[in-house]
Amino acid sequence: MRRAMQRFHTEPAPLKLRKPTLHSVRSMGAGQNAPTIPDTDGVNDMLQEAGQNATLMDVARGILDRLVERPELEVQVEEILFLKECLGSNLETLAMPCMLLQRDTGDVTPGGYDFLMTYTKQVNTSSSCPGTPGSRSRTPSVAFTRPPSWESLKSSMLEDFDKWDFDSFELADATKGNPLHFAGWKALDAFLTDQTSDIFLEMEKTTRFLEAVEDMYAKQGSVLYHNNVHAADVTQCVHALLSQFGFAAYFDQLSILALILGAAVHDMGHDGRTNSFHVNTCDEIALTYNDISVLENMHISKTFKLMHSDPSTNILDGLKTDHRTRLRKEMVEVVLGTDMSSHFSSVADFKTLIEKLGNDPREWHCEAKAMSALRVMVLHAMDISNPAKVLHISDKWSDLLRQEFFLQGDEEKRLGLPISPLCDRETVRFASSQVGFFTIIVQPTFALMAELQHPVKDVLLAHLQSNTETWEARKRKESADHSSPQASAQPAGVSRSDRSGSVCRTASRQEGSNNSLPSELRTVLPGVSSSRRW
Repeated sequence: MRRAMQRFHTEPAPLKLRKPTLHSVRSMGAGQNAPTIPDTDGVNDMLQEAGQNATLMDVARGILDRLVERPELEVQVEEILFLKECLGSNLETLAMPCMLLQRDTGDVTPGGYDFLMTYTKQVNTSSSCPGTPGSRSRTPSVAFTRPPSWESLKSSMLEDFDKWDFDSFELADATKGNPLHFAGWKALDAFLTDQTSDIFLEMEKTTRFLEAVEDMYAKQGSVLYHNNVHAADVTQCVHALLSQFGFAAYFDQLSILALILGAAVHDMGHDGRTNSFHVNTCDEIALTYNDISVLENMHISKTFKLMHSDPSTNILDGLKTDHRTRLRKEMVEVVLGTDMSSHFSSVADFKTLIEKLGNDPREWHCEAKAMSALRVMVLHAMDISNPAKVLHISDKWSDLLRQEFFLQGDEEKRLGLPISPLCDRETVRFASSQVGFFTIIVQPTFALMAELQHPVKDVLLAHLQSNTETWEARKRKESADHSSPQASAQPAGVSRSDRSGSVCRTASRQEGSNNSLPSELRTVLPGVSSSRRW
């Protein structure tokens, strides 16, 4: 019997700017307070010129140099006291970037000086044994010694990061092409701030991990859609779903960490080609993963190989063994769950769970399989969420995907392979495929998400409905432009695989794989293979 559906929206706790005192900023190994940075014109000018990575040692040298070179200047008491404090500090303390330390300037607006100072590294020095809690950061909040470029970000952009209609293209421009580093950092810091948590991320390893992951993504100039901007966008979407729409109520911190990290790495190393393209060319990826979810397997495999081969990026190193094991399991499941070949079965199972459990998080927590399905659906839904964005953002993603398809079609021509529909720039009817993707794939997915948190209907489904109507009009115009289409035979064994913005048929080596699909879908999505996705 179906349980009564409770209509409620669980509001997450508001994200607060933490403004620690200097006593909470400890040196790395000395257990003492870091020297107080003087708030003088000379020091402020030096910091502005030196940039955000200036250290306490740089400040001390700057003061001494100025006193030597310009003895006629009045000596500032604050600066002398600062030099005295430096004399009693160890080298590790003096090497701390000034941006990690608190200065009481009164500027707590996002992007302001005190806002940046809140992200501090706190170390409990009660133990010097490697791997013990005392030898790692005692705050689960992620801070960086080399943070993304904050100075180029508008305060409104920082505030809008929690919102669904955030523009990741603007973020890419503002961060000089490194949006994933910022998005991952911001999302992690938002949810891992509970001082009682036993999940600890070392800030240096976290920033190295995010930097390395972004470096392993193709950039906009080489892969048009499946690049680091798409990864940043999906990461921000997961963050917004958790915060703005209350889905955080369903997960503990470890699962939230798995979702954020899974979003960040879910397309790492993507080359802008589909699973079936790799299978049909018998390349190294297809041979390694036996033609099964070859890209998804590659993405998550690269993630853990990175942490294993480069210890400086191993953000799991500070976790308890059971936490590390569970986090790896959940990251693997959510990334593999982005393969569109499993879309219909995942949605059907998810619908059954909603009918059984309703929208009470306590009911979901009682079933491990239900929580697994929910985690998978969250990342999968965010990966195909472009149609549920405001139109100008949705259209930009659609156009990039279309151009990426065309490049695959061009290569298929060159290699003598059957050209995947939507990948032939000479015959594509893109508007028709968009309408099919919106109505058959995206709408049912988000309708189920709205059953869990009703505001999804008011925002995401509202955008989707409006965008669908726009594409319906474009489809009518497209049909008029092709009023006398020349019939063309489809190559044998064609299948259709979908992901992130449209419906694309790709050559398939498996036959009869559409038998499990509902009959009304087979005419639209014939032959979805268990190992195909784009």
